[in-house]
Formats: sequence, C-alpha cells, structure tokens
Amino acid sequence: MSGTEKALAGVADTLKEFWAHRPVRPKEGRKLGGVATGIALRYQIDPVIVRIAFVALTLSGGVGLPLYLAGWLLLPEEGDQVSPLEALINKGHSSMSQAQTVLLGFMLFPAFAFTFGSGGFQVVVTIAAAVAGIYLLQKNRGHLAPATTLAEPPLVPPVPGAPAWDPLGAAPFAWDLPEPTPMPTPQPPARRQRKPRIGLATLGVATIVLIGSGIAGQFSSWFTAPHIVGLTIAVLAAGMLIGAFAGGGRWLAWLLVPLSVIGFGLTAVGFDGPSRMGSVSYTPTSLSDVKSGYDMGVGSVELNLRHLPDSGEVKTAIDVDLGEVIVHVPDGADVKFLCQATSIGDINCLDRRAEGSEVRVDGNDLGNNGEGGLKIDLDVRAGVGEVRVIRG
Repeated sequence: MSGTEKALAGVADTLKEFWAHRPVRPKEGRKLGGVATGIALRYQIDPVIVRIAFVALTLSGGVGLPLYLAGWLLLPEEGDQVSPLEALINKGHSSMSQAQTVLLGFMLFPAFAFTFGSGGFQVVVTIAAAVAGIYLLQKNRGHLAPATTLAEPPLVPPVPGAPAWDPLGAAPFAWDLPEPTPMPTPQPPARRQRKPRIGLATLGVATIVLIGSGIAGQFSSWFTAPHIVGLTIAVLAAGMLIGAFAGGGRWLAWLLVPLSVIGFGLTAVGFDGPSRMGSVSYTPTSLSDVKSGYDMGVGSVELNLRHLPDSGEVKTAIDVDLGEVIVHVPDGADVKFLCQATSIGDINCLDRRAEGSEVRVDGNDLGNNGEGGLKIDLDVRAGVGEVRVIRG
C-alpha cells in the first residue's frame, strides 16, 4: 500500500471512529437543537467557539445551515438510543417525533439549494474547512470521554437461584486479601510545553488571503468584496477550530464577529455593493416635488408627506437594501400601500404589522375623514430592516 493510500485509509478510519462515537445532543445548556453544545461537550472545548464556527460557516457560503440541520438529524439526543433519522427507519427509539424529523429533513432541501446555488470557490473552501475540522477534532480529541451518553441497554436479569446480594460484600472466591500496592517510582517533573501560536499563524494566513484576494480582484471578477470577506472569515473560523484543541486562538473571535457582521451586510445588499450609504430625509411641499422613487443601499430614508396639498394624487416607491424606511402621511389622505421586507425585517404600516423572513402587508386606509382628498400610492421595500408608515 502506497503512502497516499495509507493516508486516505487513516482519514477514513478516523471518520468512522467519529461516527461510532459521535457527539450526543444534551438536554440542558443548548440554544437550539443542541448540535454545537453536543460537539463542545464531546471534545471538551468551549461551546462559544463551536457556535461561532457555525455562524461563520453560514455567512461564508451558507454551509453552516445545512450542516447544523444534518447534525440535528444524525446526532442522537441525550438519553435516546439512536438519532432521529435512525429512529425514522426503525433502528431504535428517539424522543423526537417522526413529524418533526420529516420536517427537519424537508428543511434540508432549501438549505442545500441556497448553499450550492451560490456556487463558486467559496462554498468548496468552507465545506473543506468543515470536514477538516471534524477530522482534526476526532484525531486529536476523540479519546476524551463524552460528557453525555445514550440510553443504557436493558439490564440482564439475574440467574434464577443466585443470591441477589452478597452479605459479605464480596464473592467467596474473592476473599483473598489484595496484594500490596507497590510504591510509585518518582518521575522527573514534566517539561512545560509551549502552546502553539495558532492565533498569530491564523492571522498571518488571513492577512495573506485578504491581500492576495484583493490583488486577484484586479484580474478576476469573482473576487468581489463579499467573496473576499467570506474567504477571510473561513480562514479565521478554521484557525479558531484548530485552536480549540491545540490551544490558543480564542482572541480571534474579536475579529471574526465584526467581520461576520460586515459579511452579512455585504451579502444583504448584493455583490455589487450598495449604491449609497447614509441617512436622508425628504419633505416635499408640492406634488411635483415627490420623486417617483427613492433608493438607498445601507442607511435610512425618511419621507415626510404631511406638507402636501389636500387634493391630488401622488405615487412613489422607496427601496432600501439594509436599514430603515419611515414614511409620514397626512391624517386625512387616502393611502394605498404595499410594505415588504424581502429578506428579514419588521413592518408596521398604518397599524398593520408583520415581522420575520420575507414578510409583507398591503391595503387601503382612508384616514380619519373617510374617502376623499389627497390620494397616496406607496410601494415601500427593505431588504433587511424596518418599514414604517405613520399618520400625522
């Protein structure tokens, strides 16, 4: 067998060992499905590091979301015999119902579609980083005892006729006295090992990736700002994962968290970047002053229509990628409105509310004096953020 074949066989054996002694999702101390907490307890590392790694993988190509759902399905819960997916095919008992298991399985399809739909080198890098992280955890910390366990198998019934207890505290064949314990041989004091500088090494690699991607962007259109940030996040997350069991690197979270927020913002406003950034306010006093559309990349737009005439018609649209939209309308105006958050947001348009992912409200509001007077047609959209339409 060649060296390459031996190496591949070793990787396969390590991954098989991971599956045989995979983490167990605990019932206590978890935030959602217990996947991150279970991994942390299994390999005795900080749960915060594992959660940050999942968030970073999600923001860097979307890989973290399907990985988390897969872990929820494939990792058993504390006290269960098997995982939810194994219970679905009658391999044992799981506390999760079959309906919940099927629902999680269906959620995997859009998660994988979102991840692989983005395509590109970024997804490949994050998948490789996730697999490498699992391999390194099992290779270096797989020998540690898990903190949570599966359900114990049924006890073997006692042999008929045998005593249920031993009044002497030991079986008759064990009455001999134990041999004296030999004195331990003095050992020289262990030399203190220096921890590897995982954090500095990771920072160096991330800097090289950042600079190299910026240079590569001069020759390839793929290296946009979101892709460059995503690659840097993947390097920092991999460094924190390695540092979790090699020692050091936890301070990288101070870089990873704000960089992940920046990456989320860039993703939300599109790969071409925001057209504008900032906060603007408009107060038109005539119908001709009202623009047909107002656009903002990142920031806030406030449109005050309370100083318009009491009659006539006006139509406008406001589009903000990431931020806030506030529209003030007169008390007596007839308002037709469509308000929506295309990614995630909070909407309150003339007391019609909605919040969450891809939400919208629409309707007609005649104001406090009924039909008649100024007519306003509003189309208000925020990619990620808040939308408000307020009277007065």
